[in-house]
Amino acid sequence: MIIYVFTSRRGNYPERWSWEIRRKSKPLGIKMIGDGFQSEMAALFAGQRALANFLADLAKEEKRPSK
Repeated sequence: MIIYVFTSRRGNYPERWSWEIRRKSKPLGIKMIGDGFQSEMAALFAGQRALANFLADLAKEEKRPSK
């Protein structure tokens, strides 16, 4: 399973950037996005942080004992 951060530019002026977390094999089933960033680097940094948090939470969930 490959999950990655995709950035894109929205609008013309002022230019705003957004990030989206995607899965390569099939859609995640939910939208994970953030927008309103002034640069691609800022959007990428925020998206990577969100992805790291998502994966950490997912790992915790998988370690939980089943009821």
